[in-house]
Amino acid sequence: MARTRPNEVDFEFNDMVGYMIRVSQQVHYSLWSASDQVSSLTSPQFAVLHALSREEPLDQTELGERSSLDRSTLANIVTRLADRGFVARTRDKDDARRNLIVMTPEGRRAHRIATQGAYKINEELLGSLTEEDRAALLRILGILIREHRDPSA
Repeated sequence: MARTRPNEVDFEFNDMVGYMIRVSQQVHYSLWSASDQVSSLTSPQFAVLHALSREEPLDQTELGERSSLDRSTLANIVTRLADRGFVARTRDKDDARRNLIVMTPEGRRAHRIATQGAYKINEELLGSLTEEDRAALLRILGILIREHRDPSA
């Protein structure tokens, strides 16, 4: 359904989905940063460990796709996680040019703890929503992501 374009007087940020998503992300970031239950991981670091908890080893391209991170951001995160002993890089025995990433036992422990913290943060963020509103929010965000995600990202 096409909407009429507002003039600058009628323009409201609260009607702009990008603004609302950005502010929602800021709220999530604030909750995440204040939590002492996420093993001192950032949300993107947690995404990397979570992707590895589902399937490993993964090369950096596959890991970036599964955690929705670009190559340079992922490389930085993998380095930081490796420095903390949470992941290890190994050479692919079939293709020595490929680095494979695996989670270490310490990484598994950090992931296990952070998963509980991430769940609590999610519940705090969505706590005022009904189950129907939660389902609708996730469904709509999923549609937006699938429709507009860059397949090369």
